[in-house]
Amino acid sequence: MKNKAKNPPEITHKLAFASTLSAGVALLLTIALLIVIEFFALRNALLEDSRIEVSILADNVSAALMFQDGAAANEILRSLNVSPDLVGIVLLDDQRVTLAKQPDGFTRQIPEVKRFAQTDYHFSLTRLEILSPVSYKNNQVGTLYLVKSLKTLFKRLGIYALAAIAAAIIALFVAVRLLARARQSVQLAEQNLHHLAHIDPVTGLANRHAFNERLGFAIEESQQFSEPLAMLLFDLDNFKQVNDTLGHQAGDELLRMLAQRIAKALRRDDTIARLGGDEFAVILKKITTSDEAGQICDKMVATLAKPFQIGSYDFFVTASIGAAFYPKDAGDGTTLIRNADTAMYQAKVSGKNTFRLFLPVMNAKIKQRHSLETSLHTALEKGELSLHYQPQFDFKHGSIVGFEGLLRWNSSIHGHVSPDNFIPIAEDTGLIVEIGDWVIKQALSDIQKWNQLRPVKLQVAVNLSARQLRDKDIAVRVAELLAEAAVPAEWLEIELTESMVMENVHAHIDTFQRLKIQGVKLAIDDFGTGYSSMSYLKRLPITSLKIDRSFVRDLATDKNDLAISAAIIALGHSLGLTVIAEGVETEDQANALFALGCDVGQGYLYSRPIPAEAVPQFLANYG
Repeated sequence: MKNKAKNPPEITHKLAFASTLSAGVALLLTIALLIVIEFFALRNALLEDSRIEVSILADNVSAALMFQDGAAANEILRSLNVSPDLVGIVLLDDQRVTLAKQPDGFTRQIPEVKRFAQTDYHFSLTRLEILSPVSYKNNQVGTLYLVKSLKTLFKRLGIYALAAIAAAIIALFVAVRLLARARQSVQLAEQNLHHLAHIDPVTGLANRHAFNERLGFAIEESQQFSEPLAMLLFDLDNFKQVNDTLGHQAGDELLRMLAQRIAKALRRDDTIARLGGDEFAVILKKITTSDEAGQICDKMVATLAKPFQIGSYDFFVTASIGAAFYPKDAGDGTTLIRNADTAMYQAKVSGKNTFRLFLPVMNAKIKQRHSLETSLHTALEKGELSLHYQPQFDFKHGSIVGFEGLLRWNSSIHGHVSPDNFIPIAEDTGLIVEIGDWVIKQALSDIQKWNQLRPVKLQVAVNLSARQLRDKDIAVRVAELLAEAAVPAEWLEIELTESMVMENVHAHIDTFQRLKIQGVKLAIDDFGTGYSSMSYLKRLPITSLKIDRSFVRDLATDKNDLAISAAIIALGHSLGLTVIAEGVETEDQANALFALGCDVGQGYLYSRPIPAEAVPQFLANYG
């Protein structure tokens, strides 16, 4: 894939060189300044030493000068010959006549001497010259003229400069090495940050950020070469089951296995990324027809449908896939992703484990769903939700044993909305938890009123959603609602679909046990349509099985449905369970179920679901 990101190493090296050069120049300027300071310090020290020497000599030669004793004066001046810097020294009387000098061959012209009270000095490039008065009893009787060389000063200054430069070079070398290490550490950190910013740590695939960049490049290439591309969005259907059963470590292992399997099924030029959670995306280049994309999606569905082995467990994790095309379905990357997501959602509502290609009509459905979702957020507050109750009759005695509470929504905007349309929305948005609490609370309040004057008490059944069941505190919440309503726990039956129970039976058994200890009854709804394991069924503390209406519909004419219903009834009774048949609409169905030994029937034959306010009259009519 073409990478248009700019590579900055050359710029980085130039910046590093400029920084090093700046540091070097700063060090040189500092050294030069220090050398200048040292030069003046050494010069001042030489001057101070020389003044002291001249002052001492002046005191010692004053008597010799008074008596014009040149030998004695030379002897005194000769003591200064030990000074390595001495060029020469001359003693003059007050008539400017040389009385003594050292060394003997010193012939430097002596500056004109005037009477002065203090020592005078002069520095040239190579010498220091000092004129100092010689006094005897406070009268100036002569002059000392001293000349010293600056060679030693410059020698010391040179040694100092070399030492400073050497120290600077070493410091600069150390700084360069440290800078190189720091730059290497920064580069390594940048690489790590780049890796973290672009690579998913679990699967090693590109992450969402990298995917968006590559999608942008792919679209630019598509525009440049007029080659369409497709984007696939994957959403795993049963991934949470692995996390809940074996933990997140096993979930991460499954994601790695999924990534490897998807990558192997793709072509070399295709790009795969993990967008987060259990969502993956794929960019397919040079896809010219919908059929070609459909074939790839079919291959993906089949590839992912094979079991994944984690430890001693085999997991079946299917995927819902949505596909959208550039430029046919979208003119930019954002719209392309949105349309692929829309197609993926349609795959989910179509039963999962399948794929859908984007169609413009899907956006209208999404807008409708969004409108329903917005209205559903205020449905409880507006009092638009209600419960309708369908009675359940005992086949043997012909009496009412209870009701099933069914949720209804009469929206002020959308009118009567089917539960098939709004329940999935409530599940996806999490509103089902609040709504589910309201359903239980309302059903308990209604049954409490209806049972007040009845010698034989009725029960009320309500459906628990998958989202509520996954809540570890659901048993505690049910107990709180029972206490608030002051209703015995045995009046409440909670219905759970077979597929929902088996989705993560390991995690649910504890919840079921706690509900049973409270006295709440548990029923498996739509029994026969899922994949129940007999080994788990006997461990579940359930009280009822509900035969799905699909087996009851043709019961009187279809031998297979009759055999399945008979088997379910026999299984339920062998486990000591009450068996309830749903969807009983005809006398023939009722008679067949009664003959098979079914305990309870529910359906239009007895009554359609009726609003709560109509239940008292219904009870009065049927007793």
